[in-house]
Amino acid sequence: MENQMIRSIFYSEFHPTAGPKIVFQVPEEIISAEEFHLMHIYVIPKKQLRNRTITLNFGGHRILGCPVYIEGPQYERNALIFNCCFVFDSSKDSSKYEKIVRKLSGYLTTLEVQHNFLSSEKKNEKLPAIMNAILNDLNKFGVCEIYIDPSTSLHLQREESVRDLVDVNDHDVPIMINKPSEGFENLDVAAKQVMRFIDGKRFVMVIALDADMDLKIVKHVVRLLVQHKICSLIPIFQYSNVYMTTPNLNKLIQDKNLQEQCLKFVAMRGEFVNFIESK
Repeated sequence: MENQMIRSIFYSEFHPTAGPKIVFQVPEEIISAEEFHLMHIYVIPKKQLRNRTITLNFGGHRILGCPVYIEGPQYERNALIFNCCFVFDSSKDSSKYEKIVRKLSGYLTTLEVQHNFLSSEKKNEKLPAIMNAILNDLNKFGVCEIYIDPSTSLHLQREESVRDLVDVNDHDVPIMINKPSEGFENLDVAAKQVMRFIDGKRFVMVIALDADMDLKIVKHVVRLLVQHKICSLIPIFQYSNVYMTTPNLNKLIQDKNLQEQCLKFVAMRGEFVNFIESK
């Protein structure tokens, strides 16, 4: 399933005495120490392959990384060599994550150059929590924004292929099905503005009018919300349609629990009244 695309993320580096090793991995043991020993020359490769995306198929895994070399006299061997890799099933297409991996490597490089974030044992303790947040948010929403400190944040977003794009029509009604993550709400002003007008009643064209926004921008935002499993689309009712009940309607008369579920489902948020008990 797409929402389980990334199986694991691991951070590896060249240790001055122990050589290449996995320092952090979430979840742990997806890539064993034995497996890493057999493939480490491709994860921590020669200097000529630095800052290049590398894809490796090994042991049922597809591993995507971008090795980085940071040179400087402050390091024991005059360089810090690391690679933060994403792990997928070997049958999965990881191409839409290539820019994410390169961008993450760039973020980590900047954090190290400016704050010694990777080489300081006290600071790099934060890395497993960051990797775990990246894995969960990308798998669930396809986007994440993580704050390292009040002035530093990481923003990563999965590329969508043409086949993943959702058709959004003027008459579609977006309904919220999941609460947006804090990172998603911080992405841009347009997304926050559109979400203010998603109430389960307005359709896309009305949202554009009420929000005073261009219809194309509203459709783009709604498309992202659908792709990230934050909202779903339903069409407005067609008055030419004819609807008929089935014999299952008798269950609604007899089953009080079903009646209550029905009322909760159709009630607006915060407006549910238990008419069954009140009668």
